[in-house]
Amino acid sequence: MTGAQLTGTNSSSTTIPRRLYAVGLADSVGLGIYLAFSTVYLNLAVGLPNYQIGVVLGFSGIASVLGALPLAALAQRIGLRRSLILYFLARGISYIALAFAFDAITAFAAVGVAGLLSRGTGPLVQAASVTDAHPAGAVQALARLRLLRNVGMAAGSLPAAAAVALADEWAFRSVMFLCAAMFLTCSVLSRGLPRFGDVSRPAHYGVGVGRDVRFLSVTAVYGALILCVILLGVGMPLWIVQRTAAPAWTAGFVSLLNTLMVVLLQIRMSKGSEDPVRARRMMTSGGLLAAVAAATAPLSTIGGRWQALILCAFVVVVMTLAELYIAAGSMGLALTHTPPESRPVYLATYNLGFAAATVVGPPLVTIGLTAGDHSWFAWAVAFAVVGILARFLPVRTPKSLVNKGFRCVGDGRGGGS
Repeated sequence: MTGAQLTGTNSSSTTIPRRLYAVGLADSVGLGIYLAFSTVYLNLAVGLPNYQIGVVLGFSGIASVLGALPLAALAQRIGLRRSLILYFLARGISYIALAFAFDAITAFAAVGVAGLLSRGTGPLVQAASVTDAHPAGAVQALARLRLLRNVGMAAGSLPAAAAVALADEWAFRSVMFLCAAMFLTCSVLSRGLPRFGDVSRPAHYGVGVGRDVRFLSVTAVYGALILCVILLGVGMPLWIVQRTAAPAWTAGFVSLLNTLMVVLLQIRMSKGSEDPVRARRMMTSGGLLAAVAAATAPLSTIGGRWQALILCAFVVVVMTLAELYIAAGSMGLALTHTPPESRPVYLATYNLGFAAATVVGPPLVTIGLTAGDHSWFAWAVAFAVVGILARFLPVRTPKSLVNKGFRCVGDGRGGGS
């Protein structure tokens, strides 16, 4: 990273270590393996029927949401570096236990612990990457982490696919051990992180997030707008195969095109979002783009297969641009409302916006699709309204963060790459 030299109240210059990006990449590979493989593993290796798989994974999802804030509060008290070491170690051990699971009870226990920790580590990696960073540098660092997350999760699906192709229990359990190894690697890598990322404060520093109406309003609007990701990932493939004349492979093309665009454009489109006014405009633009995409989707039922394919591709492109604007703008705006001494808890709270979308989004999308075209128009109106509301979110200039103890030394333009 080049540009301004960044310092905190202790006046020690900081740079984001590459080791931290390696932690983020290994974390996302492990998560990608698990997400691509969990249902198949629980069914074919552990031998659980569908209803038990639903119960186990549902419990894991609930545990992940409930555990995020307590884990962040504890990290704020004992330090980010130590927390990352302990959380990733425990997470790796939970996946080793899952690799040995043989019935519903052992799987329930292992997946429950893994779920409890799954949303606890991500915000800590984010907090460590932006500690003492000027907003411009922080936004770029988080954009890189999001890029690595997408790449890592895509890479994680490869060993899962290989195990399914081999269709043997030893292959299934070997891949689960590989998943565990990724998180244990994160723990080892975290030991080499510098202590500048540690935020060790009494627990009461994080309590204020529940009373921070400005920050919570940004998180709520982000959670509502980011439903476009669920609509694209869950609703669009179902719509393609059930309602359009597009080739069947178009359903898989949706995910591929979305991933490629995110990887190629993530960092570029995040530039400038450290300016809270611009970040707010980006959220509004994202909402309006999502509305355009949703309103266009019903047109894909008109005409032949190639017309349908072209319209579906247009919807994916516009919805992905909306996703990128929403992610960059909301994170940039959220950071300006985040006190440096409370970043673990604040970022964990911010991430609950997406967590909530993953919980309520799939049933909303799937139930809505039964209404046909009307559901898409309803989504379009909702995204447009929330996008316009984003234009009125409160802003706090980065200068206010300087008053909280952070200052930028150098060319005055912030970080950058």
